[in-house]
Amino acid sequence: MAENVDNLVLEQFCLIRSDLARIESRFDEKIDDLSGKMDDQMAILIGLEKYIHDIDGRVEGLEAAIGAKS
Repeated sequence: MAENVDNLVLEQFCLIRSDLARIESRFDEKIDDLSGKMDDQMAILIGLEKYIHDIDGRVEGLEAAIGAKS
């Protein structure tokens, strides 16, 4: 009887371990997806930063040309 209980417990542990491995795999996939999206967002932000910097330089040039003070 005790041997049957031990086998049932081990079987349940194996099922739990299998479920955890499947969940871990899905989390890894989601983390990889999010990491890729974050890289894309960072590239967009860097591009916008350069664009804003260029506009700022143009505005400063226009201000200097018309004699405006900042």
